[in-house]
Amino acid sequence: MRPLQGHVVRWVIAIWLALVCAMPTLFCLGAVPAAAAAGTAPTNGTATTDAAAAAVAVASATTAAVAPAAAVAAAATPASVVSRGPHGRSQVALTFDGAYSLKESLAVLAALRREQAPATLFLIGNSLNAYPTMTAEIVAGVAAGLFEVADHSWSHPHLPQLSNEAIAREIGAGADAFRAATGVRTVPLFRPPYGETNSRVAAVAGSRGYPYVVLWSIDTLDWKDPPASSIAQRVFNAVHPGAIVLMHLSGKNTAAALPTIVRGLRERGYELVTVSALLKGAQHFLDVPPGSEVDRAVSRLVGAGIVNGYDANYFGPADPLSRAQAAKIVSLAAGLEVRPPEEYRPTFRDVSLARDVYGNALSYPLAFVEAAAAAGLVVGRTGGEDGPLFDPEAPVTRVQLAQMVARMVRNLGGDAPYAPEAAGAPTLLLVDVPLVDVPAHATEDVALVARLGLMMGYAGGRFDPYAEAQRGHVALVINRYLDWAATAGMR
Repeated sequence: MRPLQGHVVRWVIAIWLALVCAMPTLFCLGAVPAAAAAGTAPTNGTATTDAAAAAVAVASATTAAVAPAAAVAAAATPASVVSRGPHGRSQVALTFDGAYSLKESLAVLAALRREQAPATLFLIGNSLNAYPTMTAEIVAGVAAGLFEVADHSWSHPHLPQLSNEAIAREIGAGADAFRAATGVRTVPLFRPPYGETNSRVAAVAGSRGYPYVVLWSIDTLDWKDPPASSIAQRVFNAVHPGAIVLMHLSGKNTAAALPTIVRGLRERGYELVTVSALLKGAQHFLDVPPGSEVDRAVSRLVGAGIVNGYDANYFGPADPLSRAQAAKIVSLAAGLEVRPPEEYRPTFRDVSLARDVYGNALSYPLAFVEAAAAAGLVVGRTGGEDGPLFDPEAPVTRVQLAQMVARMVRNLGGDAPYAPEAAGAPTLLLVDVPLVDVPAHATEDVALVARLGLMMGYAGGRFDPYAEAQRGHVALVINRYLDWAATAGMR
């Protein structure tokens, strides 16, 4: 077993950084906070929201604490074991395990990119750092929107033969190694080596933040190195709506079979998708429970252009949010005028004009931070003689979110209580419980948003002011603010 290296060759990093600058993504994926993983998300005034937030937290996390594995596995929701997608859609997911052979892996990745075929790659951790060229090709495929990277363990053992603690060390380690080497987000899907799973493996996978254990419905047996024509024919003989096809990056003849497979499936009327897209079906996001209050809030805000997901499949509701991202959200939710970024003179010395790889000025973060600051919705901190600081990448906390929303309310000049019935939203249980842990400088702001029913605390009078605000929770709060503003006749 090779030790995990925390780096990758410089040119791979340079490629990815350039790609990141070019992508208008709003958020960065992170691990679920411990409180959310334990099912103790903020109540926000209703038991229904509490349960939904806990469910969302488990479903959206990419990785959780490893030890003690037995206790965590017992408390967490076990992963669902899936071998196919919904029957009702003519979709097929091509999946690839590996990789232990550079030549064959590069050929498979190149064939997929030539055919513009989406694929889910289940990677093994202990072989990744040996193949930086392969890693760079995967990064390029992810940036092109073709590939998603999932987990296939650290060392490809027979998991049912291991202890829970050893299973926990294996599950997620492949994805962790890829993220450590590239900085590229992965998806919370796990494929057990050899397809071997049981109730313990599913439980530990759930505790590690993987809601799905992904098997397959079509096995090409490409690892036995049959002719390319035989690999393709096995797919065509067994294909069905929702099929998950198993192949390997190291298959000797897999690359040669791919053009025939991809074109043949498309000729037969099948759409090629990733496993995430296949499992998502008609849901808005795979990691947001359909029909939940979080789902309604996220759907509304995404439709309005106020927030967006990482991609079409994942929103990451239990992930943290940066201060710059929060500034963008409140600027848009408040309907502020956001001028072209070149027109702003930076107020904060750590927020400057960003440009894409073509030299075009980007509105995020400068224009949104400046617009929010000018409206008094966000503030920075003293940075000495060199000027004030905003800490744009620091996670926004619950108390900071409460203050931003309180300032939005005051800017509208209203203080009528939130009327969810008129807005068609679920009724909130407004309780007059003193919040005992709110700092003095934020007492009035937290009291205002609590009184309006926009943001509440935990049971027992706790607000947990310095906890990181979760993306799903932010969506709930902003959605309630929009309903409050509409019912108050202010928008």
